[in-house]
Amino acid sequence: MKISFLIHTIYGIGGTIRATLNLAEELVDRHEVEIVSAFRHRDIPLFPTDPRISLVHLVDTRPKSPTYEKDDPVHQEPSEHFPRSEARYKEYSRLTDERVRAHYEGSDADVVIGTRPGLVAYVTQFAPEGAVLIGQEHMTHNHHKPELREEMRQYLDRLDAFVTVSEGDAEVWREQMPLPDTRMLSIPNSVPEPVVAPSDLEGNLIVAAGRLSREKRYDVLITAFATVVEARPEWRLRICGWGPDKDRLRRTIDRLGLHNSVQLMGPRSPIEPEWVKGAIAASTSRHESFGMTLVEAMRCGLPLVSTDCDYGPREIIKDGEDGLLVPVGDADAVAAALLRLIDDEPLRREMAAAAIRNARRYDPGVVAKRYADLFAELGAGSSQHAGTAPAAPRTQPFAPVADCVAEADGSLTVTVVAPQAAALKHPGLRLVCTHIEGHAGERVYPLRPDGTAVIPAADEFADGHWMCHADDPRTGRRVQLTARAVDQRGSLRVAERLRTDSGVRHLVPHRRAPQQHLVLRSWVRPVHVEAADVVLSGHRLTLTGRLVGPVEPSGEPSLVLRRRGDVNDELVFHGTREGTRGFSAVIDCEAAAERLEGEHEYWEIWLRYAPGEDPVRIGRVLDDVVRKSDVFVYPDVLLHKQRSLLLARRVLRKLRGQDQRLIKVTLAYNATNRLVLHVGDR
Repeated sequence: MKISFLIHTIYGIGGTIRATLNLAEELVDRHEVEIVSAFRHRDIPLFPTDPRISLVHLVDTRPKSPTYEKDDPVHQEPSEHFPRSEARYKEYSRLTDERVRAHYEGSDADVVIGTRPGLVAYVTQFAPEGAVLIGQEHMTHNHHKPELREEMRQYLDRLDAFVTVSEGDAEVWREQMPLPDTRMLSIPNSVPEPVVAPSDLEGNLIVAAGRLSREKRYDVLITAFATVVEARPEWRLRICGWGPDKDRLRRTIDRLGLHNSVQLMGPRSPIEPEWVKGAIAASTSRHESFGMTLVEAMRCGLPLVSTDCDYGPREIIKDGEDGLLVPVGDADAVAAALLRLIDDEPLRREMAAAAIRNARRYDPGVVAKRYADLFAELGAGSSQHAGTAPAAPRTQPFAPVADCVAEADGSLTVTVVAPQAAALKHPGLRLVCTHIEGHAGERVYPLRPDGTAVIPAADEFADGHWMCHADDPRTGRRVQLTARAVDQRGSLRVAERLRTDSGVRHLVPHRRAPQQHLVLRSWVRPVHVEAADVVLSGHRLTLTGRLVGPVEPSGEPSLVLRRRGDVNDELVFHGTREGTRGFSAVIDCEAAAERLEGEHEYWEIWLRYAPGEDPVRIGRVLDDVVRKSDVFVYPDVLLHKQRSLLLARRVLRKLRGQDQRLIKVTLAYNATNRLVLHVGDR
């Protein structure tokens, strides 16, 4: 049987994309499967894709592609077949009409599945004669505007089946739009078993994931966490995802003074290595058609706190058994539920175990069987594809894929997972790490017969980035190693095993976009000052941290700010010692603004840990985050200043007639994860 999925794009991140891939990867074991992507805006999909699945794109919108088509005149003409009330109507055109029609005119698919309303309409108009037509509802009846529902009625009436992801939504569709000739039913999305070990629940992280949009109500979660952190200040909240609500959420974090406790992590794919770093998963959506992130978190062994919104959470979570359901929009209830799980470790562990058990009902094999049964009931498989074996995998080049685990002792374990038994097929295959900046030699590790290689914690890696390769010395072939999943839990907890009287040597594995290669980030600091919390009060920034290295602090510490790194141009702020190696110091942003000589400049930040000693740069390296500037973000300080007579004449001429300037002072991490103070006109 040949099955064709029609999707908006397979090259992004989202629940529909993940659900489509999960189902397709399970079906391809027994059938021929293709995913037809209306648009292609990236070279390769962000989610790894089974090579047995055929990927077809119809319109190329990659700006640098030689086949770029976004400016094609036909693409500027409106679509005649895509529903006008659909949210993405303006993205479709006469060109997409023609491409979808042309693809399916030459198709021999037995089943064609549309994955959003407009594509369901395309399926009913362009699918090959005799194919079973299925529409999927990844949102809900109530999510769609009445105009779209009415416009879609004629298309839904032509379907063989319309599948929602929750039974509650299916009931609404059956009640509000009865269609005698279309079977309406619910089949949940599937979530595979994670390739990383479940959470050990030992950390102090609450993790949330999903699109940063208003319907996810992350503002409620952040507000609730303000109550949590007041009672349990050691706990942290990480929110993974991207979307249009990022700036508003950042303002909420700053307004509540939570910049030290709440991090917006950006998109993370795959998401499982992020879930397993947590001890609790949270969701505060006002609406969920399903709740794939809830199932993902459950499969990773996390208990849940979720709003009891329509429709998915109440069908996924067994309240009091594997998670806690709370009213929509109630920040106090969210905070109380989180604190209940934080304070009751036995309950947390009991719910985590139940979550793993209960989430197995969403295994791809279980869900795919329901779809296969539906296909058979609707008569699919009577064409030439009936009874045929799935297409054989396309011949793949020598391109091993590996998982990497940062162990608790600081070592790394790299395991080749694809192609199957790659290490056995290539005796003598080695893991070779090369310094990207070219400042050090190679590090070579043999791959065992089971495909694993271990990088000991004691091995020395020069500071910088190291690319991992699979190397076959018999043939001379060496290729960059693609990472499937990178488990960074050991890197997250480096501070727990670090001796503060010795230097820093920290190795963090990660996936480098866009090809998702396995890269190791090495930090080597003979003496290091690790930044901690930053507290804003008026125009003053209080910075805390600790000294690491074989040096002895004495006397009172001081912060040294150097304009553009110039040792002859400094600002000094006296601090206090916190314990043996900790410190606290206040930066007066007014003083830095008074010294501004142009429109913009920066100050490097150093710590003098003892009188007469050379200062040490302050940065942040002791965790699992490779690029700190994207995650650890501090509020701006805004100052109204009289314009200085020390400004250069050309600047004075430019600014003549204006009495005041608004100065913005920002504390941030640079490309090497060291702190700098940016000062300049807003």
